[in-house]
Amino acid sequence: LKGCLAIFGGFIIHFTLGTVYTFGNMNPYLTSYMKFYSKSPEINYPQSTWIFSLSLAGQGFSMALGGLIETRIGARFTALFGSWFMSLGVILSSLTVKSYFVLISLTYGVMFGVGTGVAYSVAIAAAMKWFPSRKGLVGGIVAAGFGGGSLVFNQLQTFYINPDNVKANYTLDGDNYFDQPEILDRVPSCFIVLGSTYAAMQLLGALLLFPVPPVGHSPDDQQQPLILPQSSEEHQHSRQSQEQQQLQLSPRQLVKKPIFWILWLTFLVNAQSLVYISSQYKAYGLYRQFDDHFLAITGSVSSVFNSGTRVVWGLGHDLLGYWRPMLALCTGAAVLLATFYLSSSAAFYFIYVCLMFAFFAGNFALFPAACAKLFGSKFFSVNYGLIFTGNAISAILGAILTSAIKEAFGWLALFITGASFSAAGVVLSLIFLALTRARSGQQEAYNRLEDS
Repeated sequence: LKGCLAIFGGFIIHFTLGTVYTFGNMNPYLTSYMKFYSKSPEINYPQSTWIFSLSLAGQGFSMALGGLIETRIGARFTALFGSWFMSLGVILSSLTVKSYFVLISLTYGVMFGVGTGVAYSVAIAAAMKWFPSRKGLVGGIVAAGFGGGSLVFNQLQTFYINPDNVKANYTLDGDNYFDQPEILDRVPSCFIVLGSTYAAMQLLGALLLFPVPPVGHSPDDQQQPLILPQSSEEHQHSRQSQEQQQLQLSPRQLVKKPIFWILWLTFLVNAQSLVYISSQYKAYGLYRQFDDHFLAITGSVSSVFNSGTRVVWGLGHDLLGYWRPMLALCTGAAVLLATFYLSSSAAFYFIYVCLMFAFFAGNFALFPAACAKLFGSKFFSVNYGLIFTGNAISAILGAILTSAIKEAFGWLALFITGASFSAAGVVLSLIFLALTRARSGQQEAYNRLEDS
């Protein structure tokens, strides 16, 4: 029972941390408010991407720190500390949104991201430890919370700030902004409502992160809950699975492995597409003249795909390994991004956004499962944090490219650029396959030598 509660607790925490994806929905309100009421009136949509990118960068660079803190104070208090730091950043944004762009970037960007990074992998690891044979499925369930946060909070933001579905009617450089006081006056208080709600949910989630007792410490050790059968692949390769379970690479050993750098680069290129869509899908919808409530509904429904498909991707990893699902993910993302500009009607726009989030979601189920399987669970929080730095660097690069490409060449060029990065992920997935097959061949030769 405690194992199931730990999964649920991790899900709740990720549900709040995943509200980073509501930035695309919040962006028009935030940017419009600052354009008319703050001390940084020059802000526009490409520039506001920096807030989202800094949150991703903060998450990536602080995730390994969360693993180190966990060794000192445990998963429960680490998750609570990180998630409350994130919520504090949201609440403080009610003040910084009235001031300079650099300050809102600090609170809604850096503080949000750093707190998320500290709590993120710790919550996954706490649940995975209860079910070591189902890392992909358990990690996918917890990460589903991260993808589902915008399901609720997109709607909360929109119906709090724009309950009457007022249209953005101020146009500048081809982009539409809100200038109505009845809309903009609600923006600061919305941050207080959001941050307070997050903090209450995070406290509950942290209390449910029960630690796994030492072997033999509890009678429950002999009968752990929800022990699932092994997949056919694990059964057929039982000897290799046992060797992988014994393998526990420290961060220092990890960075010397070529396969780590392939995973890191794949995360980097995949995250580029995620930056473009997560931060700009609503701004692009306003460019297409879609109304605000439709865009909020699109964001919420896409979060269902973002959330639910993480479980599917995680289960796919348990059944098929890493490279097959990742190859499908990168290929699908490249095709969707390359053709996204064709979605000029509301129906096609809705379908495209949902499908893109469904594909991008796989990154956050496949990478943690691959990290735990390839490098062991002992140093998982730190090791996955190192892999996640690829996402952090990509976020910064994405902010630079978004501003440069969108302003110089327009939306189509931005989407084609994202598709190119996803295509690079296809190549890296094939390189991963070649490396693992070469390593498997060496291991089989070593086993035959031992048997002889």
